[in-house]
Amino acid sequence: MKVPGLLGLKKRGFAGTVIHRGVRATKAAKVITAWDWLFAPALMSVALTIVLATAFQPFGLYLPEPVSPFILAFTWPLIRPSYIAPFVLGALGFFLDFFWGAPLGFWTLSLVLVYGVLALARTYLIGQEWGVLFGLFLLTEFVFFGVNVILALIDTGAVVRLWGVFEQMFATTLLFPFVLILLEKYVHSDARFQ
Repeated sequence: MKVPGLLGLKKRGFAGTVIHRGVRATKAAKVITAWDWLFAPALMSVALTIVLATAFQPFGLYLPEPVSPFILAFTWPLIRPSYIAPFVLGALGFFLDFFWGAPLGFWTLSLVLVYGVLALARTYLIGQEWGVLFGLFLLTEFVFFGVNVILALIDTGAVVRLWGVFEQMFATTLLFPFVLILLEKYVHSDARFQ
């Protein structure tokens, strides 16, 4: 005995599965390469550092000089731990050492330390709300700049101008929306890494 309704449901169910697999296949076809999430943001960070270091002074005020590679050192371990990322951060740190006239390895050590600590704590941080991430960002930033002040004290024997450090911290904090943009683009997307 044939039941016509049952055959109709099976046909529709099968067709729906094929369509669903087709949609899933198109989502999975988007491949994110190292250029997308490592090298392109690193080059943008270098460009931002150079642009904000120009001698342009609107209303007699200097442009803020955030440590833009800090954004990448904070975000990359949350996106995906990688063997390439610490080397790119090291190159960005050497760029900052030469560009800002710091001792060789000063910024490199600080950036790679941030990356390493967050890579170890990654499993506890993934999936947190933006408020928790912002609190962690502020804490990490405070420790980052504190370590840099201590390293500068060891190197020069004098305490750096703390107001300047606070200004640089504030300017770096203003870049926090880029952390959310990068996380939204690469962590929550249905894409394969290559």
